[in-house]
This record gives sequence, structure tokens and C-alpha cells, in this order.
Amino acid sequence: MMYYRLLYEGEHAEIFPRAQSVTKERKVVRRRVGVRSWRQVEKVFSADYQYIVANFSSLVAEVPADLLNRSLGNISADTEKGPELEFVSSVVTASKPNEKIWAAVTQHQVDGLVAYRIRRDESGSVWFEWILGDRYFPHDDGRGADIAWIEEWGEENRKDRFLRVERQRLSAQGLSAQQLVYKMEGDNVAAEINIDQYSADHDMDIPEDAELKGVHELLCGVVTNEETLTHLRGRSALRNIDGLQEEINWTITRDAIVFEKHGKPKLAIPRALWDTVANQNHRDYGARFVRSDDLEVVSFDEKTGAVPQYITWDAKTAQSFEHVTRLIKFMLSISKTSPQAAGLEEGKGDSGVALLYLWIQSVIKAEAVQSKFDAAIKSAIRKCMILENAIGGTSLKVANPVVEWGDLLPKADSEKDTEEIAKYEGGVQSLETTVRRMHPDWSEKAIESEIQKIRDEQAAEGMNPTFTQPPKVNLGDS
Repeated sequence: MMYYRLLYEGEHAEIFPRAQSVTKERKVVRRRVGVRSWRQVEKVFSADYQYIVANFSSLVAEVPADLLNRSLGNISADTEKGPELEFVSSVVTASKPNEKIWAAVTQHQVDGLVAYRIRRDESGSVWFEWILGDRYFPHDDGRGADIAWIEEWGEENRKDRFLRVERQRLSAQGLSAQQLVYKMEGDNVAAEINIDQYSADHDMDIPEDAELKGVHELLCGVVTNEETLTHLRGRSALRNIDGLQEEINWTITRDAIVFEKHGKPKLAIPRALWDTVANQNHRDYGARFVRSDDLEVVSFDEKTGAVPQYITWDAKTAQSFEHVTRLIKFMLSISKTSPQAAGLEEGKGDSGVALLYLWIQSVIKAEAVQSKFDAAIKSAIRKCMILENAIGGTSLKVANPVVEWGDLLPKADSEKDTEEIAKYEGGVQSLETTVRRMHPDWSEKAIESEIQKIRDEQAAEGMNPTFTQPPKVNLGDS
């Protein structure tokens, strides 16, 4: 996981061997010694800055996150009223899934999995949080899981390290949640420490061990990416593209080094002029050399017309840039990313359908990720309800919430509104859903008010005077 994290972050000089070969360069330079003397010295220049990173790996991980981030909509209980609706609303407010979905999906793509767990504090607030996949360890028998992480205490140079573990186990009676802590000696786990003493020493609020009777599922879970029967914990979306990424970096770096050495204009001067300046420096400093500063004011040879000239180097790099473009397209193809996402091809269409076909590779990939996170968010909120019933003494009806997802790709407001109106008029979508999708940023109160206004106007328009007025009556003489 750390390898793919460095690949995503652009720290390629730490993982690619050819990046480390561009490390040091030795040059012979002249250094002043005293007032009128100079001597040659060998100086080592660091060339790390010359390794250029064109990090398309980050694009591969972030495109699905961008698409899901813009498409995640409202999350609510599968009921129009009742305590379940209020509880789900409070969980969503505390968990902030819309704000944290981008980070969760990006880490999911980089690491190959991301986990989540359910939390509850003393005030009764319940929420779920995303955690790194390398902190989640399921038990071999499938009846439990550990969430483990390292905590450090002390000064910068002398820190004590501890392994914290939150262990959940299922039994016939229910779920047990246990807090453990171990002393670390280097990278090795040493003796277990009393959790109460550890909490007191570091002034921490650690939950007490609990036995939740009647709870028959873990209050944590994991979302894997493209898992197989041999890779049950998922696989990184950045696999198989690291070699192409290194070749892209190296091709661009190689051209940059050539430009650095040969791309700058060089000043060519007549031999006689060079001798004149070198002899003068020999008289002044005791050595024959010519500096660029010495040529700011020079003489003109009237007999030969010899003057200093700049020599420029014309590099032919078209093939190198074409090679880089081919490599980028190979990388995007392997990672199921549309070229439009990288800006290699025009990424806009005349309509939403045209845009969909241009981005079809990225959309198909994002929809697969979306289905996994849809199930994970529903499961997490449902587990929050289970925990509240077990600890809070409530009797909520445990069920999956409703998670609304919008279009993965943007559409013009006029096109989107036309589609929603057509669904409503065709009878396949309710008025409430239509208003919500046309105004996703409105509050619940504003949506209810708009729905009532529309219904009032429809009722007023449906009153036909021909049928609502009483029939005419002729009154004769009595």
C-alpha cells in the first residue's frame, strides 16, 4: 500500500530506480582564492531537481472520486416520518458522507480497499467514519475483526510507541467489543498494557469493553476494489501502470536534461579576442581564463570583422512527445480511464448522451465503484441503528436508508429539467422526487413548500367552471 501511496502522491524518486540514477553530477569549476588567485576545484551538483514527474497516476485514482463526489445526493430513511427519519438525519449530519466521499473513494482506489466503523459518544451521538484499509484486519473464521493503529507519545527524538486495537467478536449471545493496547519495541509488538492505566497516563477517553446482546453482525466493514478469488482484500487501481508512469517521467526528464545542457545559447568569440581577455586575466589574477562578465564590453576587429556570435541549438523532440502521448494513452487504457479525463481529447459533447459516450470508460468504472459505496453507506447507517437500539434503549425499525445518486456527468440545466419533467409527466416518477432532483441544493422546508405550491396550482387549474357551477333553474309563476 505504501508503494501505491507514493506513486499516487508523486514521490516517484523514492520508488523508481532510474530516478535515483539522476542524482549527482561532477563539474570542474574555478574558485577564487584570495584577491588575485584562482584554482580549479571539483564540485558535486545535486541533479534531483532534474527528475520531472508528470503524475498521471493521481488522475487514475481521482477521476472516479470526482464523479462520485458530484453524484452523491440526499440520504434519508425509507419512511416519510417517525423516529427512524430523525435518527438517520442525525447520523448523516454527524458522519458528513457528502463531504468525505471524495477522500474515501480516492483512498479506495489507491490502496485497493477502505474500511469503516460505527462510533457512539457519551452524548448519544452516533456516526460512522472511514478508516484506512491497512488498519482493518478480519479474523480468519469470519466471526470478528480488529481495527489496529499506532499511537506515539513523548518528545520528538524519544517517542514511545503503542499498538492500539479495537477487537470485535461475534458469539451466540451477541457482539463483544474490546479495547487493547500493547507496548511497541521498534517494529515488534511487546507486552500488553492495562487499558485503564494507559488511558489515565495519557488523559484519553477510551470506550469501555462492551457486550451487546442480540447484535449478530460486526459494527465495522470494508469496501474492496476489484477483488478476485486470490486477492480477497482488493487490488489497487494503480496496479500495472507504474512501469508506464516511470517511462513517461524518464522520457520527459531525458529531454529536459538535454535542453538543460544544450538548449541555452552559447557565446562564440574570435580566438584573438579570447587571447586578449585571457592574457589580461593572467596579469590580474595569475591564470588564463575568460568569464562571461569579461565580455560585456569587447573590441571589434576592423580587419576581419570578427565579432562575438551566439550559437543556438535546434532540438528535434517531436518523436519524444509522441512517445509520451502513446504511453499516456496506454496507461489510461489499462486503468479504464477515458482520454477525455486527461485532456488528451476534447471532453465536451452537444448533449448529455454525447458526453456520456465520450466518457464511457470512466463512467463504467465509476458506476462499479458507486455500487460498492452505495452498499457500504447503507450498511454503515443500518449498523448505526443497530448500535443505537443495543445501547440507547430505542426500538428503531432497522432497515437500509435511501441513498440518492445523481448523474455522474454534468448536464445543462435545461436538458436535466426536461428529462425530469418528462419522467414526472410519464408517471414513472413522483412530484417530490422531481422537485428534489431539479433542486438538489434546497432544504427540506423549501422542497415541501414548492410541492405544496405546485399541488395548489394544479388543483386551481383543474376547477372547470362548466362543471363546478350549479345548473340553471327556471322559476315559473307560482
